Amino acid sequence: MRTNVKESYAIQHVQIVDVVGGTILSDRTVLVEDGRIREVVAAEQPPTGQHIDGAGRYLCPGLIDGHVHFFLDACRDPRRHFIESDDTNRMAVARHNARTAISAGITTMRDCGGPAPLMWRLLEEVQSGETPAPHILCSGTPLMRVGGHCHFFGGEVATVDQVRQRIEQQLEKGAGFVKLMASGGGLTPGTNPGEADLPLELMRTAAELAHEHGVHIAAHCHATESIVRAVEAGLDIIEHASFVELDGRSQYDAAIAKSILERDIVVSPTVYAALQSAKRFREAGGSHNPQDVEVVQRLEERLTNTGRFHKLGLKMLGGTDCGVTDTPFDCLVDELIAYTQAGLSNVEALRTATCDGAAYMWLDQVGQIKQGHRADLILLAENPLEDLNALRKPLLVVKAGQCLVSHCETDGRSTISSQPSK
Repeated sequence: MRTNVKESYAIQHVQIVDVVGGTILSDRTVLVEDGRIREVVAAEQPPTGQHIDGAGRYLCPGLIDGHVHFFLDACRDPRRHFIESDDTNRMAVARHNARTAISAGITTMRDCGGPAPLMWRLLEEVQSGETPAPHILCSGTPLMRVGGHCHFFGGEVATVDQVRQRIEQQLEKGAGFVKLMASGGGLTPGTNPGEADLPLELMRTAAELAHEHGVHIAAHCHATESIVRAVEAGLDIIEHASFVELDGRSQYDAAIAKSILERDIVVSPTVYAALQSAKRFREAGGSHNPQDVEVVQRLEERLTNTGRFHKLGLKMLGGTDCGVTDTPFDCLVDELIAYTQAGLSNVEALRTATCDGAAYMWLDQVGQIKQGHRADLILLAENPLEDLNALRKPLLVVKAGQCLVSHCETDGRSTISSQPSK
């Protein structure tokens, strides 16, 4: 079934996953109209019009991955593959990633950096329906110092005027937030993850401009000093938050973490990608970046830091960093399970990729099964509050009211039917 976004229909006899309350609402009907949830009612009345029989299965909000890179292919060396590819191949990678994600029940993704011209093209394809994909909130090309982390995407800046010009251009083209590269990164030779290499003045200018335009601003921050600058500049989200010192080792700083809490800043720890890369680099005996001298230690420390963030009460956005080494576009469940290993409960982890994730990305009426909210939904065979692995194989994926993926007939009975409206 592929419903038109303007059609109305009902999803009957479902157990609703209430991610806010952390409970299951039994035997409900969800009425969908014009891409939104019109009403949630008790499943007592016989169906009228087009309907889907949920057959007692679990209806969960569509998942949100808050940190992705559509134009990286999750291979052993994604930077090299990107550089050696042409735009035709890069677009093919992005389309493949988009299809993988939507099939996995991920209905919203926040792209944290890629080549802006290709991203605008991808957005057009998604909006026209040509390429099946999640909703995409993108930054366009991230801003970095000359020769900085991910400079191969473009986006190098050296002055306040360049920062203003690039941000204004990208927001006009369709960017939904601003992304900075505030430190070096393991993906980029010639940079050091322990160095804060974007000046505070440029970060402050970027934050002021983003807020003037009503969008949030985030920064890639491995270096401890880059985290300090992100706090001082008034940023909204800190990506990775690795607390890396100049010697390359991760060293958590409780006082700085407390300042993040006091400023109400969100962190996106991207644990699974870090663990995947650490595993790869252990096997290979080295990383992509010779300057990343303590790479395995800093990557594996990401899980420990996530537990510290949780105990402190920091706001956390679920995000995988998918596209980087060995981190495909269907690994969000692995990220959430990593959070439970760090001390979060199943429902706390799920909130980072549903209701809380939406709020932290400044998305209104997204991430819950609630009247008036966007109809991004996944139908599951099992209860994800008991086992997050239930999220891995959605039977049905609904994006803004459109049923894009359906496996509802795999048990031999049709759960999708239609009756004339009365």
